[in-house]
Amino acid sequence: MSRLAFIFRFLSVRFLLAMIGIVAWADGVPAALNPTVVAAETRVALGFVMQGTQYGEGFGGVSDRESGMLPGFTAEASRLGPLLGLPGIYSGLVYDFAGGPLSYNGFIQGHAVPRLSPYDSTDHARFNTVEVRLGRALTLSTVVDVVPFVAAGYQTWYRDVGGAGGYAEFYRAGIAGAGARFDVALSDRLVISATAAGFAVVRGRASAPALGFAAEFGTSGEETVHLGADWELSNALHLFAGLGVRHFNYAGSALNNGFYEPPSSTLVVRSEVGVAFGFQ
Repeated sequence: MSRLAFIFRFLSVRFLLAMIGIVAWADGVPAALNPTVVAAETRVALGFVMQGTQYGEGFGGVSDRESGMLPGFTAEASRLGPLLGLPGIYSGLVYDFAGGPLSYNGFIQGHAVPRLSPYDSTDHARFNTVEVRLGRALTLSTVVDVVPFVAAGYQTWYRDVGGAGGYAEFYRAGIAGAGARFDVALSDRLVISATAAGFAVVRGRASAPALGFAAEFGTSGEETVHLGADWELSNALHLFAGLGVRHFNYAGSALNNGFYEPPSSTLVVRSEVGVAFGFQ
């Protein structure tokens, strides 16, 4: 694990532990949720995304690197309110997409490991992530609410390295974990938020049909942090912006048909801006 990944994971874990302590203290506070926070969390949203991606894997004493900026979009639906007689229930569905060219600098494998050939090209990449959240909001003060949640989802990466030695490869994995969202109403129309979550990356798999390769890899970890702002223009129309960081590892695979998937690390930094429609 790189020093940057270690620091990122350490800060994410500390944030989650702090949120657990806050929730334990706040569970007995019988105060109403801030209405501006409720409005900001009860919406459908669509936004434009720019995503910086850095990927690295090492095998046979060498390494592959991919990096670049990708455009994309985010779509979200969430609700905060009573459900089945329980107050402050939060539910959310988020879909993120990014796609475009990444620079590929590294090596390609041959059928006899460790036969490796230097290769520089372009990955015509497409990333998809779906995440479902369920939690319960708790009041810390008249303007501050916290939402601890559990989450599960699915993520894919279609990797298409061009050129004579290139090939297409498809990565997919489930994610499951927990996090906390911290909402602060700065006014009756503006809410800022901070979110951190930790996941297990499970049932991961990589396949490259042209190479006759397909293999599963073991469970690994993923961490995310996100800062956001929601500005309510009217009862129905909101503007939002955000900045997020996601880091995850793939554990690698066993040898299959002369090929294998090395352990890897991916760091994603994304900015987003868009419109949301409230439906309170």
